[in-house]
Amino acid sequence: MRCEGSCCRLQPGHCLPSEFESAEAVRAAVVSGKYTIVLLFDEHIMARVVRPHYKDPEARKGCIFLREDGCELSFSERPYGCRMLKPKEQDDGHCEPQGASIEEAGRMWEESGYLPPIWSSIIPVK
Repeated sequence: MRCEGSCCRLQPGHCLPSEFESAEAVRAAVVSGKYTIVLLFDEHIMARVVRPHYKDPEARKGCIFLREDGCELSFSERPYGCRMLKPKEQDDGHCEPQGASIEEAGRMWEESGYLPPIWSSIIPVK
C-alpha cells in the first residue's frame, strides 16, 4: 500500500463531533483558522461538517496540515476522514474511504448540538 498525499492535495478529510469535546472546542478550532465548517448541499443532504481548512482557500484545494514530507499531524491527531482512508494499492489506483461517509458525518454534526442552527448562517434578503 502506498500513500503519496494525492487526496490531501485535493481536500481535507472530515472530522466527527466525537473528536471535539464541546461547541466551544469547535468554535476555538474554527477561530484558530486551522479548521472550517463546510456546507454539504445536494439532492441527498443539506448539512455541515467540520474539517481542516483548505491550504488554498480561494481554489478550495488542499489540506492546511499537508507539508512536503506528509501530514504535520500524528496519525491519532488526524481527522476521522483521514484516518479512515485505505491507501491505494496500485500506482494508478485511488485511496478507498472506510467507515462513516462525509454524508453520515454531516448528519452527526447536525445532531451534535456543536454547531449553531443552520438557518442562523443564512443572510436575509431585503
